[in-house]
Amino acid sequence: MPILNTELSVWEIAFRWNGRDPDRWYWRIPLVARDSFRMMMDAILNQELECITLSPEKWSPDKNAPPEFFIRHYLDDVYACIAGRHYNRKLLRWAMIDRSAFQSWCERRTIPLPEFWFPPGWSEYRWVDEELEETELRELGEKPASPSPEAEEDQVQAGLRPSQRAKIATQQIAMSLWKKDPKLTIAGLVEHEAIQDLAGAKSYTPEVVRRWISAVATKEVKEKRGRPRKENPTE
Repeated sequence: MPILNTELSVWEIAFRWNGRDPDRWYWRIPLVARDSFRMMMDAILNQELECITLSPEKWSPDKNAPPEFFIRHYLDDVYACIAGRHYNRKLLRWAMIDRSAFQSWCERRTIPLPEFWFPPGWSEYRWVDEELEETELRELGEKPASPSPEAEEDQVQAGLRPSQRAKIATQQIAMSLWKKDPKLTIAGLVEHEAIQDLAGAKSYTPEVVRRWISAVATKEVKEKRGRPRKENPTE
């Protein structure tokens, strides 16, 4: 049965691509998987393959986002992987790749698409909710900021619209932030700097961003309401 997830980690792609089980514990990572790690991480570092969770920009305190969302934060591990010296398993599981971006990269490199992710007759699934989001934006009189010509071309080549990219990035960052702080509410994440700036959610209405985040929220998180109370409301 093929995998239908729209995004997978570099770790899982490398193992499934070579017919290995990504959930099995390997004392020594198989050579075929190591070679795939090296190839994909090199492509991510050189901005040939887009990674949802690793921005190619250089991190600085004014970025308003945690450094772990930037690939330069892991340069030693990335270079060690590319050189075949060491493979940071946590980093390889953190690096998430969108299926359309992976498809575009394979086609540019003339690499056959792996059947575990692209079975014969496969086509991108079209969610009705995507049209509803665009309709909602028009009804609210708001629209995403227009991308640059270069960015727009990359988005077309990757097969994703700006709203799809923002949605995927928002959900991945939200899940990561929840792992660090389970007390975060959906309302708090909607306005979080990492969601607004790094994921690009600031170009969309709070209602749309809330729906994106709610789709990946656990039952416990969904039951929380509003902002956390301040200890001293009068201050």
